[in-house]
Amino acid sequence: MARATDGVFERGHAGRFTGEVWLRGTITVSDGTNIGVVHFSPAARTHWHRHPGGQFLVCVTGRGRVRTRGERGHLFEPGDVIHVGSGEWHFHGGGPESPLVHVAVNGAGTPEWGEPVTDAEYDEGF
Repeated sequence: MARATDGVFERGHAGRFTGEVWLRGTITVSDGTNIGVVHFSPAARTHWHRHPGGQFLVCVTGRGRVRTRGERGHLFEPGDVIHVGSGEWHFHGGGPESPLVHVAVNGAGTPEWGEPVTDAEYDEGF
């Protein structure tokens, strides 16, 4: 069990995020599957990245964006659940004028991080 008062929020690493992002890990099981809570400021976002075990994203509050490279983007609103398949290069983050809080369920394995998402890429497909 992970209680809301467990753990601390840490500022997102500049090598993985653009803008102000705060993360709190909750539970990690033996195969590496883990759950985290992430707060994005407006227009803040991850860099391109992929998860070998895929990823589920659950929007808690705010509005955001999720896009797999080469595909149309998805607007992300409270209650929405998005699945990103194994190995898909993607990004997610706050909307242009809205913060976003989401829960990320990350499949086993270490994510691979790529380059920052440009402003043009952030706007593309929405």
